[in-house]
Amino acid sequence: MLTKPSPKLKTLWYIVWVIWAVLGIAALLTLMILVDMIVFGICLGAWLLVIIAIAFWIPAAYREAEYSIDSKGAYMKWGVVWKKQVTVPYAKITNVDITRGVLERGLGIGTVHLQTAGAGGQQGQKAELKLPGIQDLDATKNLVLGQLKSAGPIEVPESSVQDILRDILDQVTAISSSLKNRK
Repeated sequence: MLTKPSPKLKTLWYIVWVIWAVLGIAALLTLMILVDMIVFGICLGAWLLVIIAIAFWIPAAYREAEYSIDSKGAYMKWGVVWKKQVTVPYAKITNVDITRGVLERGLGIGTVHLQTAGAGGQQGQKAELKLPGIQDLDATKNLVLGQLKSAGPIEVPESSVQDILRDILDQVTAISSSLKNRK
C-alpha cells in the first residue's frame, strides 16, 4: 500500500513556520532597538530569505514524501535536497508507537514510530522509521501489528545457533586471555 501523508501535515508545517516567523520578527524588533540599523537590515534580509526558502520547501517536501506498508515491511521515501529512503522489515520491528503533539491533535493527525532493536533512546525518540502525517493512527498501527503476527518468528537452524555460541565463547576467551596478559 503506497501512500502519502495527510495534506494536514503540510498545514502543520505551515503553522509551525508561521510561529517561527512571528518569533523571528519579535526577535528582530528587539534587535532593532539594541543595534545599528545596518546590522538590523542585514539580519532582517537574512531572516526574510530563510522564511521565503521555507515557504517553497514545505510543498516540495510534501510532494516527495511517500510511505508503504506491504507484506515484507514498512518503507519511507523523504527529502528535497537530501533524499532518504528507509526500509524496515517486519523481522526487525520490536515496537510500534503513536505520538500526537498539541497541533497534531488539533489537525487530527499523528506520527507512527516503528522501532527496531538497533534504535535506542526514549520511546518514540529514536525510532528507525517515523511516519508523520498519518490520519488513521490506530488502523496503521494495527496494520503493522497484524503484519508482524502473520510474519511469525524467524526460525534459526540449530547448527547456526551452536556456531554462534561457539564464536561468542571464543571471543570471550580471547578477551579474558588478553586482560590476564595486561596484568
